[in-house]
Amino acid sequence: MQDTQKWPIPEYEEGDEPHFLFIITLPYSGSTALVKILDTSYRAMLLKGRGEGQWLIPGLCEKDRWDSKKEINYPSVKAVWLKQFQKSKELTKNVDIVLEKSPPNMMRIKELASQFKSYSFLANNRDPYACCASRLYRKYSLSNMNEDERFLALHKSAEQWLERSQKVQDLVKELNIPMIAYEEFCQDPSSILPKLNSLPEGFINTINFDAEVQVKNYPPQKIINQNARQIANLNDEELELLTEVFSEKKELLAFFGYRIRV
Repeated sequence: MQDTQKWPIPEYEEGDEPHFLFIITLPYSGSTALVKILDTSYRAMLLKGRGEGQWLIPGLCEKDRWDSKKEINYPSVKAVWLKQFQKSKELTKNVDIVLEKSPPNMMRIKELASQFKSYSFLANNRDPYACCASRLYRKYSLSNMNEDERFLALHKSAEQWLERSQKVQDLVKELNIPMIAYEEFCQDPSSILPKLNSLPEGFINTINFDAEVQVKNYPPQKIINQNARQIANLNDEELELLTEVFSEKKELLAFFGYRIRV
């Protein structure tokens, strides 16, 4: 019997679909800033506040959401997401693009995207040291952690960056997905324009790349590169630990334009 609590299937209007831009990204990689800028267009919308539609479907955001073998009720995902789009469209008639960037999407992106008539992809990544530093200070209560626990948390973060970045690399190569880096985006948000050619005509002209946006608990502000500030929170031993892990996959870092810190 269908578990409608985990996998709801609301009624929606068949055939009324937007274009989905699936942003394939790691957590803590600056993707929220990216979708907030894209969402300045009157033609765009987010399924959920930070652009992660996974949180609309209990079954999709369970603890095993990073398991590539997780069983997904795709009719439920399609119904919930299209229902959300159609509700927003009642209020904003011009909306025709959904920005979706739930990080675990990468584990099933081909099956997920194929549920919809029109879609495109964009891959995003961020300096691995900054990614791990951000995760440490966002995910954990550092006042309750000793040195060993911090080391373990950082080691896990580094391994996950490698594992998930490998998945992104595989998808980029297989599906010929355009790729951006957080650092380049922060330096010049409009630099992503050439990577948006697959989006519906005229959309890129409606984006305000100079907008002030709110990301996490920061006050509204223009796009700022937070890497240096966040990496500065790590001590020398922690940086050495990350370097030791990342040294195993120098080629992977180089693929995304990053290098080992010495």
